[in-house]
Amino acid sequence: MKPIYLAPLEGVTDNIYRNTFLRYYGGVAKMFTPFLSPCSTHKFTTRETEEIDPARNDVRIVVPQIIANSSEHFLWAAGEIIDRGFGEINFNLGCPSGTVVPKKKGSGLLFFPDLLDRILYDIFAALPSMCPPSTKSGVPDADTPGTDIPDSATPGTNIPGAYVPAAGTPATGSAPGPDSSMPKISVKTRLGKEDPDEFYEILEIFNKYPISEITVHPRIQKDFYKEPIRPEYVDFALEHSKAPIVFNGEIKSVDDIRRVEAEHPGLTAIMLGRGLITNPELALHYRKISATPESTRSDILNDAESLSRMSSGDTAPDGHGISDADRFRAFHDDLLAQYVERLSGDKPVLHRMKEFWALWQEAFPGNATALKQIRKAKSVAEYRSASSRILCKPIS
Repeated sequence: MKPIYLAPLEGVTDNIYRNTFLRYYGGVAKMFTPFLSPCSTHKFTTRETEEIDPARNDVRIVVPQIIANSSEHFLWAAGEIIDRGFGEINFNLGCPSGTVVPKKKGSGLLFFPDLLDRILYDIFAALPSMCPPSTKSGVPDADTPGTDIPDSATPGTNIPGAYVPAAGTPATGSAPGPDSSMPKISVKTRLGKEDPDEFYEILEIFNKYPISEITVHPRIQKDFYKEPIRPEYVDFALEHSKAPIVFNGEIKSVDDIRRVEAEHPGLTAIMLGRGLITNPELALHYRKISATPESTRSDILNDAESLSRMSSGDTAPDGHGISDADRFRAFHDDLLAQYVERLSGDKPVLHRMKEFWALWQEAFPGNATALKQIRKAKSVAEYRSASSRILCKPIS
């Protein structure tokens, strides 16, 4: 059984969603924030500040994600995140959005390998100086990723006080281990921008640095989310990467998780995005089925069946004496109540709930009319009326 991660989805997996998901479902080892986008102002937006507020996050399992095209911007944000007590920071090299890629951010940075190399160098060179002295690891030995720096990556460029090993300095240690208070730097990446074979050079760059984990979404930028994934590149990563590999992409059922687990046995974990939002019990079902003897697995309702039964008001056992339908209704109502309280006015609340239903609708076939009413709702009252027709809850 592999650990399950909740992927970052912009406009969906904010701190309200993450905390509510944990209360009602859980079953995940890590949850990633939607990306923070630092810039030259060295200020977070209100939303970004809330996303990394320790009072609103379990810093043990929440991983803030940064998107940047500059090591200076990344390191400023990393310093803010470190000060808040998080143990891992994720570098977004996967976002395919047309508003992000032209800025050399997300998967757009993959098209500039020299710049990517230089940014990673500066990040790992400066990171020790941003932590208490007792956590600094000294100069990595010659076999440690991150020491093979090409001429194009000038050590410490534009980073005041960056840690730069002096020529001839003896090796005094290696990259921080899992018990160090220095935060881990992980990466979420696509295969490239225009050609999947770009991944070979990208992985060579990653292998120079002590990256804690690489999540591979096996598509290129221009595929967005429509083209088929290319899992053979995950196999290449498993064979050649110095960092542990996490699989992400097109995983919508327990069968999908188990297939990925079987086809890529070397994976460290599996990251779920849209599949886990559509079916919030997916991670729990996977854990339950994985812990069940083969001979009795057929008796467990799979995730698609249990969620689809909600539309008719039926219930399904979840292993804890709570029906799937009841729990999902409570989950939905809790989310709605929090957004009504936190956001200003009906419009932003409706926008957020409609984002959820764009995914949840897959679990509720046969509800086209009610789903259309949800999409057309212009007030929270109209939304409550339309959603109750699906969730089988009397209108309050």
